[in-house]
Amino acid sequence: MARLIVPIDYSSTAEKALDQALLLAQKHNDEVELLHVVVVPPSTESPRIWDYVSGEDKAEKARLEALALARIQAMQLPESTRWRAKVLFAERFLPGLIGHFKKSRAKLVVMGTNGVTGLANKIFGSNTANLIEKAELPVLAIPPNWEVGELKRLEFCTTTGQVASQKRYIKQWSAWFGAEPQVLHFTKSGHDAIGKEKGKAPFPVKIVKSVPEAPLYHDLVEYSTGLKHTALCMFVHERLTVFERIFDKSVTGLVAGRVQIPMLALPMKGE
Repeated sequence: MARLIVPIDYSSTAEKALDQALLLAQKHNDEVELLHVVVVPPSTESPRIWDYVSGEDKAEKARLEALALARIQAMQLPESTRWRAKVLFAERFLPGLIGHFKKSRAKLVVMGTNGVTGLANKIFGSNTANLIEKAELPVLAIPPNWEVGELKRLEFCTTTGQVASQKRYIKQWSAWFGAEPQVLHFTKSGHDAIGKEKGKAPFPVKIVKSVPEAPLYHDLVEYSTGLKHTALCMFVHERLTVFERIFDKSVTGLVAGRVQIPMLALPMKGE
């Protein structure tokens, strides 16, 4: 079973997501699955549809295989790098993708975003929370301008009051990425209430002053711009993400489409 899944739409950002996944897989000796979804309208003409599916499957697999080999060669990775190609046929794109994620035992989904267009428009945007909550898998989103490389720091966007319940996840993912963890807290107040608790947190805490007049997603984009080797991390609960609980219900999609560094979304079902 593949440990990392990369949805492929043959865009440049999907290629970047594949490169990042291949680096991670090489580090952990994991397998990468290149996943392409083909939408097939429902039909009662089963033999005709299956002939189409069979031919399309071969063509798409060959295209995925060529892409994988090209990226492995371009990144000068060993020929032993583990990967496989998967073509998924579904009546609807998003439910098909979520269904495949649920059935898999993958460690991580790595996917590229295109701002608010392309694959990002289908998966992120207004569907961000739905995808992550229903898929029950962590998602690492790679933005268009990201320079692929090792992630050395994970910035966990949460509050010090929630760190205790999230401690094991912060330790687990920081260890997996081999990255230094930091709790990131945004505030619009000059006298932040968590200041007294900052020294008690089990991880370094950074308090960032927000601009009162600016949209909150703007603060996150502004903060992340220019950061190197860093991913922004958020915990996703059953109904609302931490971003949505702290800020507002529309900010997550805006962040996913605009943040300048990778964003790691970690589901926390029932917590």
